[in-house]
Amino acid sequence: MQPLVFTPFLRPMLWGGRRLAQMLGKPLPPEGTWGESWELSAHPLHVSRVAEGPLTGTYLTDLFPHFPLLIKYLDANDWLSVQVHPDDDKAMSLSGEPLGKTEAWVVLDVEPGGRIFAGIKPGIDRRAFEQALHDERVTDCLHVYQPRVGDCLFYPAGTVHAVGGGVLLAEVQQSSDATLRLYDWERVGPDGRPRQLHVAEALAAIDWSRGPVDPVDGTPLPNLPGERLVQCRYFVMDRFRLKDPLNSPYSDQLSLWMVLHGIAELTCRGYHHTFTRGSTVVLPAEVAHAVWHPAPSATLLGITLPKP
Repeated sequence: MQPLVFTPFLRPMLWGGRRLAQMLGKPLPPEGTWGESWELSAHPLHVSRVAEGPLTGTYLTDLFPHFPLLIKYLDANDWLSVQVHPDDDKAMSLSGEPLGKTEAWVVLDVEPGGRIFAGIKPGIDRRAFEQALHDERVTDCLHVYQPRVGDCLFYPAGTVHAVGGGVLLAEVQQSSDATLRLYDWERVGPDGRPRQLHVAEALAAIDWSRGPVDPVDGTPLPNLPGERLVQCRYFVMDRFRLKDPLNSPYSDQLSLWMVLHGIAELTCRGYHHTFTRGSTVVLPAEVAHAVWHPAPSATLLGITLPKP
């Protein structure tokens, strides 16, 4: 098999903007606010299809029947709701989804007003949190900071979080759309009505033992120009800042690649293709001798599944 590129699924969102096109080259319609580009998805809401090559039109699930991840780019131009995602044990009962949602973000761009709420402040228990929610001051309970380009945030299921004010993100998550809204900034949806909240369900999903979430400190990868950002039971995420060619370090296993910055050419037997910022590429386990050539520099995110 050759490397695979899939057609992105673009989702209009109340909180979105236009930077998926302006900065990542996504083919947005001329009007509207667009929040998400689903790069790779086996979720029933949208199953990705191959965009080019001999397998054009083939569904991701025909190639990888149990694809467990959902890969996205997000433009949080306005504020996402203050939200939490349930874990696998609670997902079906609280959200109707079969899987929970553990996720990780990498910040690609930040406007001056961009902020991230990540986790609950120390000393805030459920009673204090519920009172603050009732008084519409729930953000007083949340850890907030101004993100920087390159920050990585890891959110195990049960972590309260929000983002907005102009933050562009790459996201890696479980294949789930289980989102429970606690607070939505008192705004209304396109129909003129307040968007649905899920307060009781969200309170049941929160992991109250988890406090503030700070950016991940990456661990250098031995003999490679990269660092390990996340290693959890659902995915492994590495970042590579390239000035010289990189032989893919993931031998005999499926790997997913996101071009976060710059331009890079991918070559392997009988294949060469130049990928720009915002591209996502799948390297099946059968692909051998894959090499990334930065032009002249590039930052790539390499994503794999944990080995048994």
